[in-house]
Amino acid sequence: MMNIAIVGAGLMGRLLALSLLRGEWLGSKQSEKVSITLFDKDNKLACNSAAYAAAGLLTPLGESLHCEPNIVTMGFESLSLWPALLDSLDEYTFFQQAGAIMVSHEQDKGDYQRFVRHLGNNYPEHEQYVLNRTQLLELEPEIGRSFNQGLYLPQEGQLGNRRLLIALRKQLEKEGEYCNGVNSLNWLSECQVVAIDNAGLSSKVSYQQCGINCSQSFDLVIDCRGTGASSKNSHSACAPLNDLRSVRGELFQLIAPEVNISRPIRLMHPRYQLYIAPKQKGFYVVGATEIESDDDAPMTVRSAMELLSAAYSVHPGFAEANIRQHVSQCRPVFSDNQPKITRKGSLIQVNGLFRHGFLIAPVVLKQVLTLVNNQINKSNDNLPYSDYLDTEQEQEEVI
Repeated sequence: MMNIAIVGAGLMGRLLALSLLRGEWLGSKQSEKVSITLFDKDNKLACNSAAYAAAGLLTPLGESLHCEPNIVTMGFESLSLWPALLDSLDEYTFFQQAGAIMVSHEQDKGDYQRFVRHLGNNYPEHEQYVLNRTQLLELEPEIGRSFNQGLYLPQEGQLGNRRLLIALRKQLEKEGEYCNGVNSLNWLSECQVVAIDNAGLSSKVSYQQCGINCSQSFDLVIDCRGTGASSKNSHSACAPLNDLRSVRGELFQLIAPEVNISRPIRLMHPRYQLYIAPKQKGFYVVGATEIESDDDAPMTVRSAMELLSAAYSVHPGFAEANIRQHVSQCRPVFSDNQPKITRKGSLIQVNGLFRHGFLIAPVVLKQVLTLVNNQINKSNDNLPYSDYLDTEQEQEEVI
């Protein structure tokens, strides 16, 4: 029996736990059973995770002006992988690939034109259409009332991030209960990991649950704690990542029965790109603030005014919307804004997905699972996507 710990039960932690529980991507040569322990400092609703405070946008071109080309490439690859992942879940999840629209007000027209040129110069192989008012009205009638032109990106998509977290929770509970005859899962929620002792061939995890101190040794530990793994938020004995910082994001969830928008809308803004993501049944997510801060306090007045006034400028129907929720959360970011997978002995750390968690998660998942496969089956398979997702490994530990 191989014992594997996953520390952190946000998006990556849940995807990894389910994939390992199922034995997916471990190959037909899996030699032994796997026991998975999922350590979760939150409760199973994941309301304190970065994945909860997201819009679930799968818009690689929309992000391209503010990220490196490898993120865009991973985003398009992930778009092709998400449907199969979602179809494997019993619970209904929302997925849409009907494109996205970029618009701007006249005073921000220069930023809009710069974005159009950027896409034309750097990503001409991907479909993109400049729309006049008539064409915009045909595609999104209620947006065309406010704007004379827009850029339509038909390959962009989105998913329901909170529905997905719920669906993954239920799937893990269901399949973990029956243990599928091969592998097993133990989900320790509201459990704080206080130390990770990486001893090379095995690692010991020390944790506190219900006021009781415990420890357990594992053949492999996968650390997916996000900002919890930073040197500020993690004890020196808990394998902190010194180069990891937090970037604060804020969003509103609105109920707007007088608004009918069918696909994500991005608005060029003097400080950031604002997005409006429709979530069915009159629900919309409005967000995109990006603040260099690790403050997890409630939303500021300035952010609230900017987000809501910008949404109202896109569609006057948002004036009568009900504010269902406002959320602030910190995202994990390295100094180069790149995701990183590192392996040291029996410890794998997955972090720095920044604002691209849902955009690139399937690609990151496949690479981590290949690392696990190499560990379990004593193999040396090539890592997928290594051209644009680099994994750091201690050379002497590569099998």
